Amino acid sequence: MPPDFKRLSVFRAVVNHGGVIAAARVLHKSPSAVTYDLQQLEGALGVRLFRKVGRRLALTPEGRTLAASIERAYLDLQHAWDGLAGGESPEPLRIACVSGFGRYRLLPRLLSRLPRQRSLEVLFRTANEVLALLESGRVSFGVSYRPLVTTGIASAPLAEESLVLIGPKASRRPAPSDVAALPFVTYEEFDYVFFRWFEVHELALPQPWRRVDHFDELEEALESVACGRGWSVVPLDAAQGRAYRTRLKIHHLQGRVCRNQVHLVGSTEALQSEDAALLRLAAS
Repeated sequence: MPPDFKRLSVFRAVVNHGGVIAAARVLHKSPSAVTYDLQQLEGALGVRLFRKVGRRLALTPEGRTLAASIERAYLDLQHAWDGLAGGESPEPLRIACVSGFGRYRLLPRLLSRLPRQRSLEVLFRTANEVLALLESGRVSFGVSYRPLVTTGIASAPLAEESLVLIGPKASRRPAPSDVAALPFVTYEEFDYVFFRWFEVHELALPQPWRRVDHFDELEEALESVACGRGWSVVPLDAAQGRAYRTRLKIHHLQGRVCRNQVHLVGSTEALQSEDAALLRLAAS
């Protein structure tokens, strides 16, 4: 079923103007007509978009997701409109990136090099989601632990990062034979990072895993370790981030350094562009 753009615009008006009555005035419709449009939209989607909080409407989680998606679409339309109307604004640089490398290394360096008139959009996603965003055309570049290659998508080495074992601030370095028994804090896509670290250190994977916490985001995993709840394997840049460098401890085992290749992914044309050169410079 195609999107109902008419009723999506009504939904956006209700969100932006704070309620049905205010939206009705802007849309030159009756409040009952606005309410009907919202009900039809919810029926078509099969989810509730609003809930009653006293006399006002509050967005449900599904409503917040839809509202955020609509605003992103309007921003994209605004950029396209400005370009077609002869505006000077260049196309935004759109990137989908794995979280650890993107947040703690690429993004801070990229922001200092990107011209101020150039807008930037960065989405932190898993490797599979990075590929999906590239294939849909939502972003021009992906940054991933894995060399994602598919029809129309190429991959090239971007940078190396170090993966390290971290523990609570007061922790002592474990013996290699004790690592598998540690209580681990994991996060989305931890498997690739953990497996790579265990492989380099020639250690057997825990059987079974003793996992104390699991989070979607790396930041919550770092916070859990800093609070003394367990151990984890993370990118060195993340462990040395301002919020955590004094709150957790990095442990080097057997004098080995675990290096991991990070890849820049996009169309063959995109990988040869000035934007790709800028990303390589920022990542170096």
